[in-house]
Amino acid sequence: MERNPVRFAFASSPRRHLAALGLAVGLGGPLTLFVLLCLRDLIAVLTRSSPNFLPFLRIALPLPGHHDSEAPILFDGWSLSPTELPLIALSSLAAAALLLAGLGAAVAYLCFSVQARATARLRARATEAILASPPGAREDLRALPGLVGQALTRMGPLAAVGIVLPGLTAAAILLALVMAELAAPRFVPVIALLLAAVGLARALLASRTAARRGLRRADTAATEAGLRDLIRRMPAVRAHGAAAFERRRLGLRARAARTALVRAEARLAYARAPALALVVILPALLIATALWQGEAATEADNVLPGALVAAAGAFALAAALVAISLRLWTQYRVVSPLFRTIAETLDALDPRLPGDRARNAAPFPEAGALVAKGVGAYDPGSGERLTGVDLALPMPAHVAIVGHRGSGSRALAALLAGQIEPTAGAVTYGGTDLRAFDSAERARRIALAGSEAILIEGTLRQNLLYGARSGDREASGLAERIAILKLTGLDAFVYERGLEASVDPEDDPATAEAVVAARRAVREALAREGMARLVEPFDPARYNHQADIGENILFGEAVSPAFSQARLAAHPYLRAVLEAEDLTRTLVDVGLQVARSTVEIFADLPDDHPLFETFSLFPAAERGYFEDLVARQPEARGFRRGPAGHRDRERLIGLALRYSETRHRFGLIDAALEERLVAARRSFAAMLPPRYREKVEFYDPSRLTAAASLEENLLFGRITQGEAGAEGRVRSLVRRVLAEQELEPTVYRLGLAARIEAGVAVAGQGQRAVLGEGAIGPRERVAIEFVRCLVRRPDILVVGLSLDDRKPDEITARIERLRALRAGAALIVCLPDEDTLRRQAPFDAVLRVERNTVVTGDPLETAALPA
Repeated sequence: MERNPVRFAFASSPRRHLAALGLAVGLGGPLTLFVLLCLRDLIAVLTRSSPNFLPFLRIALPLPGHHDSEAPILFDGWSLSPTELPLIALSSLAAAALLLAGLGAAVAYLCFSVQARATARLRARATEAILASPPGAREDLRALPGLVGQALTRMGPLAAVGIVLPGLTAAAILLALVMAELAAPRFVPVIALLLAAVGLARALLASRTAARRGLRRADTAATEAGLRDLIRRMPAVRAHGAAAFERRRLGLRARAARTALVRAEARLAYARAPALALVVILPALLIATALWQGEAATEADNVLPGALVAAAGAFALAAALVAISLRLWTQYRVVSPLFRTIAETLDALDPRLPGDRARNAAPFPEAGALVAKGVGAYDPGSGERLTGVDLALPMPAHVAIVGHRGSGSRALAALLAGQIEPTAGAVTYGGTDLRAFDSAERARRIALAGSEAILIEGTLRQNLLYGARSGDREASGLAERIAILKLTGLDAFVYERGLEASVDPEDDPATAEAVVAARRAVREALAREGMARLVEPFDPARYNHQADIGENILFGEAVSPAFSQARLAAHPYLRAVLEAEDLTRTLVDVGLQVARSTVEIFADLPDDHPLFETFSLFPAAERGYFEDLVARQPEARGFRRGPAGHRDRERLIGLALRYSETRHRFGLIDAALEERLVAARRSFAAMLPPRYREKVEFYDPSRLTAAASLEENLLFGRITQGEAGAEGRVRSLVRRVLAEQELEPTVYRLGLAARIEAGVAVAGQGQRAVLGEGAIGPRERVAIEFVRCLVRRPDILVVGLSLDDRKPDEITARIERLRALRAGAALIVCLPDEDTLRRQAPFDAVLRVERNTVVTGDPLETAALPA
């Protein structure tokens, strides 16, 4: 890869670079010269001394020591009257301005397109190098994303105008010298000297500014780190009275940083002095040069005002471009080391182009023998290594690899699948080295299920089909995917996610109607089997004892965070309803009694005790606050005035809204309070302002609640908490009803549509099926990896998953189903021990791995032939 960022950008799109440079210099230069000449001749009209005709666009090249009339004429131009010339000159200037604007837009478009192509090329080179990197290059890859990100952030102007701007600057300097010569030959050395002075002054100013900026950043970072460290030390400071020491320590650090910054500011001030001096000296020198004529000068040697203005304009343009080019050079010095590091990393990762490897890849055979000769290998994923492996496995066949964890069996599985490369010897299939095949085609034809799945952001279905081609995706319908889920043990997980998902009646009205019908079927099945008491349905006229007070008042699902449980107590509309129903004082009293009882019950338990985390109505972080509140507030009267008292009442109302008599059993809700809460429910729904109507979806027995989960819609109520085993029995009945109603595929479809987000995702309202990566455990990740391999329908399936943490009967059943699915196709599976092998039907070959090598097995048990 090219190590120079400017040359890299040029190589990304040379034609566009040359086109931009040609337009900017080849057309922009002559247009700028035309504008300056028009300006010169327009000013000549203002300083005319006679009504004679004036030359327009006349170009004469004065020579030192020659009379003006002797100057060579490069272009005669036109003679115009003083009344015609201003009109023509102004019209020409307007046309030139429009042309320059269009030219600037075209050059900018080309430069931006070049920048986009350069960044895309860098991104593509990094992507291809990562994709083509061997497994052992993981450490080399860690720093690459940060380097590429920094380069992409800083290389923008360099990629866009890294060649155009220097060329334009050179053209502007040449134009300034030409205009100086046209004004008077004595201007040429003065203009050249002034341009050099401007360049040196700007370079000095840029270097001193960069140094000052670096010191300021360092001082800011040191200040933040010092203050954070002081906050960390505060317990020790208070305990030992070390405030004076810390004040002196931080003061000394600040003084040192301030001294360095003052020095940098002084150097920057010295660097600004030449620039400020040039502001005064430049016009003075130009005017002095124009006035100076020498002893033998004649009137013809006078510099015309228009020529002086044109020369000054050309000089100003060149000086501005010189300053911009110097800033670009500063940026080049920053980006260039990054580019060298990136190029060295990419070249080390992938010395051969991926495209060349793909074009020269060998065709993958339909069948053949999988042969290893004198192979040694190291698996960086498992840390296992292999030495002296010699074997031949005719394919298709069912092969067992027997070896305990760490013996090298997982490394052997990865080696046979081509996922790690031999450090010695070679592994061939059908007589061709596995490394000679295209990596993507090899992974499709020889699939390795050898580790936990790396999850991607998207749906669970997209994660399961990750890597599958479009033909495999279309061929594996929902029925086949469900069968694969059951084989891998992922069916229960997907089914549960489907029950937690929601159904939108507008997008899927047929499913919504089926769910409402299944709801009635669930209710009938509960009554028929004498289990109606296990689910308390949502009844608009009755208080639901399985729900808390807030859920009973809301009697629906919050569609937006405005009515979420965390914000409900502070919502002004709910507070207005509580005031109207005279429930504010009652709920404050309930909250205070809940706080008092919770503090008393858990007084002797630590904050991290499981009972506290399970049954407390407030988190451990708020425990101290409520203990203090209970101590200073014996009853729900006489609260503090102002914001503090308002906060206390709001917190207590929030506790009351989370209280459920069935679950917490403090004896705080009687029949009379239940009736008042149901009345508040009716008032809440009846008086809800229009702006809040779309933020709550109320329960309706006749229709589906889109914001609720599928399971909640089927039950349309809450499972009774007072009877042991109620939840399991009810869910078993619901699953049976769904099977009878032929809705099981729908549940799996909704489960597969559950989204997976990076990190620990918090499901928002109406997004109950959003999963964080942390919600998917190791077993589920292993099963997802297994499904990914099965969906691709590979020629050879290698299962290197760890099975020794499962029950023996479960392992036996899973392998039997897997072998039935792979009947007639190649299968290589790792078994944890000899006992597991003896419980299986005979394999075509058995490979035993001990001490990092394959040992010879019983000839009656293995068909593996020494290579």
